Amino acid sequence: MEDTNPFETPGSWMKGNIHAHTTNSDGTLSPEKTMDYYSSYGYDFLALTDHGKLTKASSEKLLLIPGVELVSGKSVLGGDYHVVAINVEDEEALQKHAKDSVQTLLDYLKENGFAVIAHPYWSKLTTQDLLNITNYLGIEIYNTGCDVEVAKGFSTIHWDNLLTNRINVYGFAVDDAHWYSNLDAPGGWICVKVRERSLSGLIKSIEKGLFYASTGPVIKRFSYASNGLEAEFSTVRRVDVVSENGTGFSISTDVYNIVRRKPGIQRIRIVKTGRKNGGEEVYAEIRGKSAVFKLSKSGLSYVRLEGFDFKSYVRLEITDANGRKAWTNPVFL
Repeated sequence: MEDTNPFETPGSWMKGNIHAHTTNSDGTLSPEKTMDYYSSYGYDFLALTDHGKLTKASSEKLLLIPGVELVSGKSVLGGDYHVVAINVEDEEALQKHAKDSVQTLLDYLKENGFAVIAHPYWSKLTTQDLLNITNYLGIEIYNTGCDVEVAKGFSTIHWDNLLTNRINVYGFAVDDAHWYSNLDAPGGWICVKVRERSLSGLIKSIEKGLFYASTGPVIKRFSYASNGLEAEFSTVRRVDVVSENGTGFSISTDVYNIVRRKPGIQRIRIVKTGRKNGGEEVYAEIRGKSAVFKLSKSGLSYVRLEGFDFKSYVRLEITDANGRKAWTNPVFL
């Protein structure tokens, strides 16, 4: 799997969801109404992933990716592996391989589409369960339905454990929509950088990791080189740079306000501040390393770090004032 950066790749952005259910399985909307629903929210592409069924549909509004959700195997804690199979055609072959074993299914999908492991937290999957299998492109780090229904929508701990083990899998945010009506959709999506707005171009970009995941915030720029990281994004209240234990970085508007009022009580030392483009530019020192961030009354919109010794991998995670998040895919070091 190659390292890529969608923010430095030419092309345009496409927004979409790769996990949704219709009346062809246990969803409440027909395939046609499901497509209309996502189109009304400005989505560019969609995968209808009914349980065990390859839903045939066509749309003039959305780019449709054929998909299906399959159940296979057992986890350490007795749960099932749910596999979202994307860009697939042969339903009979998929069912046959799923009955054999989850690894057989994943091996098949490696050559015939791609696989995303659905809602690891909800499925009672442990890190070891995910280490026991191979040939999946990524995992759902956020699942709207699992979040709003049973508070088990986030699987970023699973993701970080895999990344620490240098298992390079991508992070997907999805809906897993069943009810719609703004209950379990639209809540999670990916933004994919494509050179051409076609099915083949979209699939190629997803498989290369040319996307970021979001439940709201927009990431405008992200780069990493020689211990230097820079990112720009829509206004948020918290910025987390996640790496192997002990080497990450976090800044929030709450932390900044505490440090500004009571200097010396935090590990962050404010060196100087200035005004720029209607906001405040802050230069800080963290354990001998430098950080620059920009904020306004609404929150943070930029961060630049220098001299940080991140280990194994590094990824960006941002959280806005409403608790909505966005995640870049990891850079391996």
